[in-house]
Amino acid sequence: MSLNFFKFGFLSGLMLLLVSVSLAHAANQKQEIKSVTLDEIQQRIQSLKDKQNLSEELKNRILASYQESADNLRELQNQDNQANALKRSANSLPLDAKQLQAQIAEAETYLKDRKPEKLALVPTDELDQRLVIEKTRLSDLDAEIARSEALTSDLTNSPQAIREKISELKAKQSASLQEQQSLTSKNGENLLEKEAHQIQLDSRIRLFNSTLKTLELENISYPMRSQLQKDRMHLLNLQRERQMLLIAELDNFLLERRQQEIDKEQAALLQAEKEAEGKHPLIRAATKDNMRFNRNLQEVNKNIEQYLAQKNDIDARYKQIEKDFQSAEQKISLAGLSPALGNLLREQRRNLPQSKQYSALNVTIQNEIASSSLEMFKLDEVKKQLLDVNQTLLTRLEQELPADVDAGEALRIRTELRMLLNDQKDLVSRLSTAYTEYSRMLGDVDFTLQQMLNTADKFGAYLDQRLLWVPSAPVITQAYLQNIVHSSLWFLAPSNWLKVGENLLQGIGTYPVFLVLIGLAIIVLHWRFKSILKSNLLDLLNKSHSNQYLIGFSQTLTSLAYILLLSLPIPLLMGWTAWVLTLNHSADMFSRSFTAGLLVAAASLAVLQFFYRLLKPAGVAESLFHWPRRSVNLLYQQFKWARFVIIPSIFIVTMTGNDIFSEHSHALGRTAQIILMLTMSYILHRLMHPLTGLGKTFYQVSDSWISRLRYVWYLIAVTMPWVVIGFAVSGYYQSALELQGKLIITLRLVFFTALFHALALRWLAVTKRQLAMQHARQKRRQAVDQANANAEGSFLPDENLPDISKISQQSDKLLVTLIVAIVTVGFWMIWRDILPAFSVFDRIELWQHRDMVDGKEVMMPITLINLLISLLYVGLTFVFVSNFPALVDLLSVGKFAMAAGSRYALIQLVRYLLVSIAFLAIANELGGSWSQVQWLVAALSVGLGFGLQEIFANMVSGIILLFERPIRVGDTVTVGDVTGRVSRIQMRATHIVDWDRKELVVPNKTFITERLMNWTLSDTVTRVVIMIDVAYGSDIELVEKILTDAINETELVLDDPEPQVSFIGFGESSLHFKISVYARELGDRIPLTHQLHKHIYAALQQHHIEIPFPQRDVHIRSIADGFMPRVSGA
Repeated sequence: MSLNFFKFGFLSGLMLLLVSVSLAHAANQKQEIKSVTLDEIQQRIQSLKDKQNLSEELKNRILASYQESADNLRELQNQDNQANALKRSANSLPLDAKQLQAQIAEAETYLKDRKPEKLALVPTDELDQRLVIEKTRLSDLDAEIARSEALTSDLTNSPQAIREKISELKAKQSASLQEQQSLTSKNGENLLEKEAHQIQLDSRIRLFNSTLKTLELENISYPMRSQLQKDRMHLLNLQRERQMLLIAELDNFLLERRQQEIDKEQAALLQAEKEAEGKHPLIRAATKDNMRFNRNLQEVNKNIEQYLAQKNDIDARYKQIEKDFQSAEQKISLAGLSPALGNLLREQRRNLPQSKQYSALNVTIQNEIASSSLEMFKLDEVKKQLLDVNQTLLTRLEQELPADVDAGEALRIRTELRMLLNDQKDLVSRLSTAYTEYSRMLGDVDFTLQQMLNTADKFGAYLDQRLLWVPSAPVITQAYLQNIVHSSLWFLAPSNWLKVGENLLQGIGTYPVFLVLIGLAIIVLHWRFKSILKSNLLDLLNKSHSNQYLIGFSQTLTSLAYILLLSLPIPLLMGWTAWVLTLNHSADMFSRSFTAGLLVAAASLAVLQFFYRLLKPAGVAESLFHWPRRSVNLLYQQFKWARFVIIPSIFIVTMTGNDIFSEHSHALGRTAQIILMLTMSYILHRLMHPLTGLGKTFYQVSDSWISRLRYVWYLIAVTMPWVVIGFAVSGYYQSALELQGKLIITLRLVFFTALFHALALRWLAVTKRQLAMQHARQKRRQAVDQANANAEGSFLPDENLPDISKISQQSDKLLVTLIVAIVTVGFWMIWRDILPAFSVFDRIELWQHRDMVDGKEVMMPITLINLLISLLYVGLTFVFVSNFPALVDLLSVGKFAMAAGSRYALIQLVRYLLVSIAFLAIANELGGSWSQVQWLVAALSVGLGFGLQEIFANMVSGIILLFERPIRVGDTVTVGDVTGRVSRIQMRATHIVDWDRKELVVPNKTFITERLMNWTLSDTVTRVVIMIDVAYGSDIELVEKILTDAINETELVLDDPEPQVSFIGFGESSLHFKISVYARELGDRIPLTHQLHKHIYAALQQHHIEIPFPQRDVHIRSIADGFMPRVSGA
């Protein structure tokens, strides 16, 4: 009755609309007759282009008007076609609805009266093929349902969108009509332009009218179309249910049939195994192999059945999550978030699966896939052997059948073995098929699992962003005190605590000896080692008081370990109690809630106890970390009393957080939370106060922006707990719990970051002290070397001494950057899904890029947060690349000796690596993964390689120099006619400082392609050769002795290798001697030569041995006339 009335109303409204449209059309017929057509406009455009007497600006304006008119007329034709289609569809809607109702009734009747199909007579192969076909149909149905759901969602939002569009079009239509009326009274405009403008406005108004007609038709037909779409969805779901039942029936029947076949074969094989007990070993071995293959086949089929059920469960849960997600989106978009809907969605949020719940299944699937692949490989080898059964039979008979076997017996063995091998071939083939199906099933389960978890993560993120601002508890009223009394009585009820005790005893009963021993071990170890730990810690502190340099960094870590061990006993006992309670799976809800609260309270107590002991006066914080005594005392006093308020409050808040105890959570739990937040507000007030807090001294001496904003920091810190209280009081209790958790995590982040900063400073102080001592030793050694060198010697100072001040600056900058990065990233990760200021960055889309998701190419957005992360990467890379040398010096001091060249090579290579990693990370954040940019990089590399061949050759040579290290920073090399010390090896060129302190820049390619002499590559010892000439007649033995004594007097000459003095020949005017001695390093060559020359010259002079000048005898045979008188006359 209601359906007929609805159809009648719909048709009546449609007829009235058509009549009104016809009347309107008749009223405006005269105006429309005057309207130009699209062909006429095209002709006018062509004619206007041919005109030469119009200015270009005027012609462009007229052409623009005509062009818009042509576009409007084309769109007008589309709107008319759409309106006609809507009219035809409106006429057929009742018939379509009737047909759909009939199909729905038929589908419902089929599902209600459905009987199992008769599949017993159908061969297994045909059933397998049919199963594949039916699964394909199911996949098509799922795709059709997805499209239909999207259309349903669009239809749901359609009325509001249509109304908004109609309102917008009517406003535009009114503006166009006013412009058209004003155009008739407008003078001074060019006639051609005025006519074009008139045609433009006329086409625009006609388009508005046609569009409004189409929208009105859509609006009127919406109820019927919406109902029709719902019926289609209902029919598709019925068809899907029918298809699922059919597939399940086929699956179950095939599994049963295969199991029956396997059982039958197993029975036959068991019988054959019994019969083969007294037969030949060949028969027994083949029978045993068949039994093994059969058992494997049974096991694989059972696994397939198990994972099929698991896949169906996961698939059902995945579909339910998708359905809940879509339903939540529709409800929130249509009606917003109400408290009732918020509670429902919170329940769904709690029930969403987490990745860690399925981690074991995921690992099992991966292991099973690997194992299946290995088994399939083995089966392929067996199948190859059984490809020719006759050949396999002959091979086995030749290898294992003795020649003296009776012919009849041999024939019988041959026959039985042939039958067994044929059976084995069939078993192996079926087992291979089963493993293939098993691998496919595992892949399907893994794919469905990942789909479910991804959808759950998206749904969870969607809810987290919206549920925070939905009330979840009643506002605090006058009845709140009564509720607190009621909840307190429930909390203190002896019956509840007696149940906790009973459940604890039952939990211990599961593993009594093991659990009691663990509990006693915690107590006994604490009682036994407490005094020892305190004594050792006190010794370390006393040693630090006497001399702070006696305590190394490892001893600092040891002191922290002592504090941690002293802080753990009570939290461990609490954790042990909670663990024992979890072993009792039949525990009541009060005991389970008690367990949850105890675990959270134990973790919080461990943290508070650790910092309480750390901050004791004259303790680790003051003695080893050198924190100001006033700040340590202030922190210690707060931790001293706050533990006894914070831990019980956290316990009660967590314990009452179970949904079953919501009334107690809204009363007792909310009260405990308010007390907790008041405590935290007071503590933050004491710690953050600008005049009396921790930053008092810093604020007095600093004028930075941090100091100038001290009242802002104080206000934020003290106000945050009050914001949580405000949420709790006003009924947003779940939001208050979320904020409370994030506030506690933030405070832990701050305290542990401060501890990390203190440890880093302590390590830097210890390491810098070691570095300073090493620097002092090197300076003393250098001073000794300089004193040993004479004034004319070329003493080269060690340029590789560590720069303590520079290392200190770089290390401090690294530490500050690291701390700022930790705090910034930590704050963002904690608060990003709470504060809109954080989450809005992830919604601002800058551009899109293509990416592969689940094997499909999709457009992924690049948001502002990606750009900010990229900038963070740039900043961190710049800081770490600039200050990495300090880290190398600090890490290497006292552990291993690193040559200057090795240090420089390591620094450069790590810098290149950091820049490369940063480039890839930034490219990935901005949508340019390596798979997408590798071809561009390859093309650029080829282009730049040809265009900048020399530069690239030098760059590659620089990398080779750093890896192969034929030269190092500090080496003395000779390149061409230049000798000097290597000062820097850069990407393109190497810097060499010669003995005149001039710096030569040599392209790196020179060191690779040309001859190079490295004086200090593998051995710094070099030979010095000095040639000495003495006059004929000198005592050779005496000269040799003099030279040997001179060598021995020269301190810089090495004893090993042994010096040599050689009489090497006779000259024209002298006897030639050669001295070969060895210098420790290149810097000793000139001083050694200088000293040796002095000693030789003095010794030769002392023994009157002449170093002759070159002599020549000139024999004059003829003299020109007049030469001698002129000479004599001169």
